[in-house]
Amino acid sequence: MAMLLDSLLSESISTLTALVISVVQTTANFKPELELLGLTLQRIKPIIDEIVNLKRKLDRTELECKMFIEEIQEAEKLVAECSKVKRNIIKKFTYSLKLKVLNSKMLSFFQIEVQASQSRDIMHILSVVNDMKLKVDRIFEEQRDTTQSTGPVGNHRGSESTEREKYGWRVPILPSLIVAFGEPLEKLKAAVGDDHPVLVVAAPGGCGKTTLAKMLCHDAEIREKFGENIFVVTVSETPNMMMIVSDLFNPNPSDPRLLFQSKGDAKNKLENFLNEKASDPMLLVLDDVWSDSFIEQIFPSNIRGHKIVVTSRTAFQKYKTFRFEPLNDEDAKSLFRSSAFTESGSRPSPTINDDLVNQMVPWCKKHPLTLSVVGRSLNGKDELVWKSMLKKLSRGRSVLDLHEDVFVGLERSFESLDEELKQCFLDFGLFPEDQRIPVSVLLNMWVHLYDHDDEGVDTMATIFELSYRNLVDLMTTGFRNDSSARVNYCDQQLVTQHDLLRELAIHLNSKLPLAKRTRLSINVRGDEFPTPIKQLQESMQARILSISTGESFSSKWCNMEIPNLEVLILNMMSKTYTLPHFLAANPKLKSLNITNHGLYLTKFNNFHFLTSSHNLTRIRLERVDISPSILSLISLQKVSLIMCKIGNTFKNLITKTPNIWPQLVELEIDYCQDLVEFPGTLCNSDHLKKNSITNCNDLCGFSEEFGDLINLEMLSLRSCTKLKKLPESIWRFRNLSVLDISDCLNLSGLPEKMGKLGCLRKIYMKGCSGVNELPESVEELSHVRVVCNEEVAYKWRGYSNVEIDLVEENPLETLERMMSF
Repeated sequence: MAMLLDSLLSESISTLTALVISVVQTTANFKPELELLGLTLQRIKPIIDEIVNLKRKLDRTELECKMFIEEIQEAEKLVAECSKVKRNIIKKFTYSLKLKVLNSKMLSFFQIEVQASQSRDIMHILSVVNDMKLKVDRIFEEQRDTTQSTGPVGNHRGSESTEREKYGWRVPILPSLIVAFGEPLEKLKAAVGDDHPVLVVAAPGGCGKTTLAKMLCHDAEIREKFGENIFVVTVSETPNMMMIVSDLFNPNPSDPRLLFQSKGDAKNKLENFLNEKASDPMLLVLDDVWSDSFIEQIFPSNIRGHKIVVTSRTAFQKYKTFRFEPLNDEDAKSLFRSSAFTESGSRPSPTINDDLVNQMVPWCKKHPLTLSVVGRSLNGKDELVWKSMLKKLSRGRSVLDLHEDVFVGLERSFESLDEELKQCFLDFGLFPEDQRIPVSVLLNMWVHLYDHDDEGVDTMATIFELSYRNLVDLMTTGFRNDSSARVNYCDQQLVTQHDLLRELAIHLNSKLPLAKRTRLSINVRGDEFPTPIKQLQESMQARILSISTGESFSSKWCNMEIPNLEVLILNMMSKTYTLPHFLAANPKLKSLNITNHGLYLTKFNNFHFLTSSHNLTRIRLERVDISPSILSLISLQKVSLIMCKIGNTFKNLITKTPNIWPQLVELEIDYCQDLVEFPGTLCNSDHLKKNSITNCNDLCGFSEEFGDLINLEMLSLRSCTKLKKLPESIWRFRNLSVLDISDCLNLSGLPEKMGKLGCLRKIYMKGCSGVNELPESVEELSHVRVVCNEEVAYKWRGYSNVEIDLVEENPLETLERMMSF
């Protein structure tokens, strides 16, 4: 009877799976729901088959089989009924809900009832295994002296082969319940199947890399492909090669470690073994690798058909990388519930409702380790404990403060950085949560703080390094491609950071007392500064200060003394704003970044406070109504105005007025829609080298004095859609090497004396379809590279001094650009 039920169970799952596939292929209705059900069945079937085989060997009861067969039979009826539903909208909706409930029941039944039965069986097996282990240990003890007297074990290949055949290779046991990793596992399996011999599973600490690797090793398809040739070893931050090779060659942890004469001896034996296994596909998992040099040192480059999967906090550039995607809301809740309610067998208290779960999960930032740790800490606890923790979190406490395990897991990534990278990482705690940070803002800071170069080479190298280590995420804007010029390497680059990593930076910054911190972040709620700030009596030593205020903030500043302040970051949302009074007596300020995140432009009441900041060399303003006082900042070397209202700031000044930013080297004006003409008052900036005026749709003219900017090396007028012609005086820019007029849709031609630009090396002209004819003087140009689309390219063909780089028009990019107008 038991064997009959076993066969019936396996056949029932196969029949249901086939029926689901058939209905998906023959009807368009319920396709998503049925495909999800099919995926669930495909995952369950190989494990059920394995359970069936075990039960036959163990002679267990058939109760579980009966229970699951009944569920399968009900599912078959439902799927068959779905195939008959035609155009009845109500029935479609009803059966769609039924399919979703069915899928949930299948998963629930498998994860709870079936696993409870498995747990009972496992306890029985463990009892038997424990008795066997005691006997085996006695045998090993008797053989140990003999083994050691014959020399290093690594020298006896026959003995190793016997042990491998007897015990097999070690693969870590999976936790009894895993949720939220089904989709990443499928993607990882697909990546393992490609031609790259080494695949790096990269993610920050606590994201579940090790769990995913274990799931890969236990997956039925992977085991079918690699058989017994699946090896797993933990490397760690400070790897010992001989110990690692010993772990690979010695599958039983209770055995004495294999001995090698040297590292070279261990490596040679490993290479010989890999070569011998060349005819059989092999999967080798290296867990917790911190350096790519380890992979190169210990494994040969020609591993011939084998697959190495590496888990690491760093995305090594030499190898293909598999990155985790953040958990979605439902998976995050499932993972949290698995720890808070079911991991220790407890059931949720009637008072722990979904509302409490929904409030708690966002504080965990969709971070797997945090969800698990916080969930376990609340497992079986009363409702009041939940509410108490929520209260602490809402008052500004971080999960890193409340749970040491989470903090320690993340801090390891930070501790592996060199000193400058550590400081740069800590700077990310100065920016608001869930904001994209322009890398140019970081460049303005780091030029002063860490002596980075103005071109952004050092800054981008730092961002890349932090990105490889999964501590930040580098992204670019929709228009960042090779069809437009760059002011510097940071231009149009954006970076984001996982909320929990931002909290780590804040937590690490908070180790010192307020007055002693070199960087300080203040979040003002309403008009009230945090109590510790208001009560502070001594001056603060911060070099970097970030202050974030909301819509209701006006001008209620508390007394603060920050004599060493060099970098100030202001984030605001209000229509009017009063700068802090300490700026009026702060001569050390070098870099100022002001960003308005509100709906309306911000107007300042006392911008003149900055005029005493004689060392202020870099200023970036976003969504600000510009005050004429900005013209009095005579030490400015770099000015960035993003989506600002310029108004009459420059109009009331006499042309060629002296001392208007006389030290200016770089000017960036982007999306300033009221800029109609380039200010003639800025044409006396003898040191100006980079002038970028982009996405200013109303810009249509330049004064004749524009040609006085004789030291200009880069000029970008990208996406100034109303601009009809370039100033004739640009022929005087003898040092100009880059000209970007991409997407100047109404531009009708180029200046007649274009050929006098002897240093011109690159012209960006994508989208300049209105330029019908080129001036004859272009023949006088030295070798020039023109970056354009096919519509423009034909006008340049035939010139021997011109090389053309074609770029394709991206329809989505074009649509996005048109919508931005």
